[in-house]
Amino acid sequence: MVKRILFVNAINPFVEVEQRYPNLGLGYLVSSLRNNFGKNMFDFKIIDRNVESEILDFKPDLIGITSVSQNYNYAKKYAKFAKNRNIPIIVGGVHISMIPQSLSPDMNVGCIGEGEKTILELFSVFLDKGRFLNEDLADINGIIYRKDNNLVINSSRKQIENMDKIVFPARDMFKIGRHSYMFTSRGCPYNCIFCASSRFWNKVRFFSAEYVIKEIEELISKHKVKLISFFDDLFIADKQRLKEIVDLIKKKKIDKKVKFTCSARANLITEEIASLLKEMGVLAVGLGLESGSDKTLKYLKGGNVSVEDNINAIAILKKYNIAANASFVIGSPKETKEDILETYNFIKNNPLSLFDIYVLTPYPGTETWEYARKRNLVSNDMDWSKLNVNFGKNLKQSIILSEVLNREEIISIYRKFQLLRLFKNIKNV
Repeated sequence: MVKRILFVNAINPFVEVEQRYPNLGLGYLVSSLRNNFGKNMFDFKIIDRNVESEILDFKPDLIGITSVSQNYNYAKKYAKFAKNRNIPIIVGGVHISMIPQSLSPDMNVGCIGEGEKTILELFSVFLDKGRFLNEDLADINGIIYRKDNNLVINSSRKQIENMDKIVFPARDMFKIGRHSYMFTSRGCPYNCIFCASSRFWNKVRFFSAEYVIKEIEELISKHKVKLISFFDDLFIADKQRLKEIVDLIKKKKIDKKVKFTCSARANLITEEIASLLKEMGVLAVGLGLESGSDKTLKYLKGGNVSVEDNINAIAILKKYNIAANASFVIGSPKETKEDILETYNFIKNNPLSLFDIYVLTPYPGTETWEYARKRNLVSNDMDWSKLNVNFGKNLKQSIILSEVLNREEIISIYRKFQLLRLFKNIKNV
């Protein structure tokens, strides 16, 4: 009998940007399950809204939920709704991986870290027993579950070494437009204090250039995509692989069919890198510049990138007619108004195509989380909506880490940046 499996991406349904891109992490899980159990064993559905009505209509045999920290309240809500209907729940994603102790009593199992292998073992148990019994979970690495009202965290799971063995995500589960995205690596070699990527992925692993090209070709042939965004933490981390990707794109004339955007780090942008990106058809590069103050950059990024690096990166990209889009972070504990003014003036005086401004938020798995925890600003059972990255929509609830500026001052400064953002973005249209 075919099992109905509902995967839920627990987003904030009131935030439009969260609905913009499908959750490829869930797509990878579907592909892994199909590849292992065959395509006729399960009836999959992936959703991110109208979750409760979808549960009632689809009548799933099992539900898998993925969630980031700021949306974990939604994950808990959906799990409770499902448990009341006796539907087993697996939860995964960055939040439960960083704070497994926050597993809700309504959730049967938490999947910690990379899920493609773990999900196969969990589904084998489910197919055999129709539920998750503690004795069946004891030998599965990379999970958390409850036993006698206590949380049990099993040994961590070894990460997938040969990335090319991972099956392309099941994009047939999503509505794919002319602009889509993909991953060519997992992880980041850097350790910014506000980012959990290096802890979640442990180390950087790359798909081969050949694998990347095959996925690009599938996006073009099957989905008629015209613009592909590489959502890697740092697409240009491996220069030799980048050269191989560019060579294959030119050889196969892919640059005539599709254009790209990617992310980079300012201190890695050189004339050679920019030339390669231009050659392969990159239109824009997203840079986490973070600040126009060397003092603040040292705090946020550990001192391995400078304001001069930021300026040079923008100038080099402009030379190659590649748009420089940037993000900045204000509100560090010791950051003064004068420090923030340096960032404001940096944005004003440099030719950025677009920029976004964020207030430093303590996400689980980061140094800022530990700092906030010591100040009793966060906890494992907090209201997770306080971690909303969109400060403008969460002015009164967002956690303020600054030791020198109060909430009202941060709000006032943030609004000035928003006005500058509006002015610069209109100017660049």
